Amino acid sequence: MNEAMKKLLENTKGVVDRAYGTQRRLTLSTAATIGGCCGLFDLCSDQDVLSLSMQAEPFIDWLGWQASDVCEIRKNFITWQRADSSQGVMTTGYLADPCGDSNGAEWGTCDFLLEGFGRLRRHTPTRDITKVGLRLCEMQPRYRLDGSQINDDIEFDLRITTEAVMQDLYRLLITGNHTVGTDDGLFDGLQQLINTGYVNTHGERCCMMDSIVVDWNGNSLCADLSAGHGATWNGIGIADGFNFVDVLLSVYRRIRRRLAMAPALSFPLTVGDMVLVMPATWAECLLNCYTCWTVCPGQQYNEANLNTFEARQFRDRLNGGLFGAGRIFLDGFEVPIMPYDWSMFTGGSRNADAYLLVNKIGGQRLIQGQYNDMRVAASKRPGVYDYTDGGKFLTWSNNDETCEERQVEFQPRLLAWAPWAQARFIDLNCSTPGGPLSADPWNLSFYPECSFRTETCPDRYD
Repeated sequence: MNEAMKKLLENTKGVVDRAYGTQRRLTLSTAATIGGCCGLFDLCSDQDVLSLSMQAEPFIDWLGWQASDVCEIRKNFITWQRADSSQGVMTTGYLADPCGDSNGAEWGTCDFLLEGFGRLRRHTPTRDITKVGLRLCEMQPRYRLDGSQINDDIEFDLRITTEAVMQDLYRLLITGNHTVGTDDGLFDGLQQLINTGYVNTHGERCCMMDSIVVDWNGNSLCADLSAGHGATWNGIGIADGFNFVDVLLSVYRRIRRRLAMAPALSFPLTVGDMVLVMPATWAECLLNCYTCWTVCPGQQYNEANLNTFEARQFRDRLNGGLFGAGRIFLDGFEVPIMPYDWSMFTGGSRNADAYLLVNKIGGQRLIQGQYNDMRVAASKRPGVYDYTDGGKFLTWSNNDETCEERQVEFQPRLLAWAPWAQARFIDLNCSTPGGPLSADPWNLSFYPECSFRTETCPDRYD
C-alpha cells in the first residue's frame, strides 16, 4: 500500500470516528431542494428566486455592530458629586478665616458588568452530498436576482438557515433575558436593558441609571387619560388629562436635560441619533394623534378634526422621514420613527410596546451590538470550521457517510451604557382597519400566510 493511500485511510478514519464516536447519526431530510432531483420550483416558472418574506431590518444597522474578543466588560460611572455632608447636612463652602480648615467634597459611583455572549445556532437539512449538484434536467439553472446562478443545494440551505438565525436575533433583541433558568445561550434584550431597578455589582441600587418606563396600561394612543386609567411613569401615576404625545414630549425633554448634565455627552444630537422604535401600524396611529395634538381644535383627536384641510396637509408632511415610517417634531427637533415588528406586541392585536432610544452622541456610543469574531475560531481548525459575513457566523459540517448537515452559529450581545438616556413605553393601544402586519412568521395573527406547510420532496423523487 503506497503512502498516499495510507494517508487517505488515516484521514477517512478521523471522519468516521467523528461521525460515529462523538456525533449523532444523521437522517436524510425530505425538505425540498432548490434544484436537483427534487426541485422546489416548476421548470415553467420564472427562473429568478424571490423571497416573499421581508428580511431587511434597518433597526439592526442603526444599533451598530462590532466584533469583540473580550468576554467580560465592566463600565464604571461617577453618578453624582456634591459638597460633603456633616450628619446629613451640607457643609459650607465659604471661609471667613484665611487660615481655617475647609470642607471637602464627596461623590458616588455605579458599575455595570457584562459577561459572555449569547449563542444562536441552527442547522440545515441533512443532504446527500452526491446529489447536491444535480439538476432535474438540462433546463434547470436557478438565478439570484443579481443574475448569478444558484447551483448548490447546501448553499441554498445555508442561506435559509442563516435567515432563521437572524430571525432569532430580531426577537431576542427585544425579549432576550440571560437570567432565565440556567440558559447561558441568551443575552439581555431591550426589555431587560431599558428598565428600572439598576444595581451595581455589589447589589447596591443605582437610581441614576434607571431608564424611563411608561406603562400606558392599554389606553389608546390618541385618547386623553381619564380617572382610573392606570398609566404610570416609573411606577408613579400620570395625572388625568394628558395624552400620549404630552407624555412623549415630557420624556424627550427629560432625556435631553439628562444628556446636557453629562459633560462627556455635550455633543449636539443630529437627526437619526434618537429614534422612536414601534410597530409600523402603531406609527400610523401616532402620526394621526400627533397631527391633532398639533393642529386640531382643542388638540382633540377625532375623525372630524383630522379630516380638515389643514390637518391633512400637516399629516402628509409627517410621512417619509429617515427610515420611511414617518417622523415627529419635539420642541422643533426631528425624531424619525423606526418601524420594528418583532416581539413588540404585548397582547392581542391592538397593544404593543415602543422605545425612544439614543444610540450615540457625537462619537460616543450609548447602545451597540457586539458579536464574537468567528474568524479566530475558524483559524484554529482550518478545513473543519469556516466563517461567513466577515466573521459574524461560524459554520461547520456534521457528516455521516455521504450525508451532510451544516451548522450555523452566531454569538451576539447588546450593550446599553446609558440606560438613563432611553425610554420604554408599555402596552400602547392602536386600532386601524386591517390590523397590524408583521414579517415574523411566528406572529401567526399578523403574518400573511393562511397555513404553514413545509415544502417536502415529492414521493416520486424519494
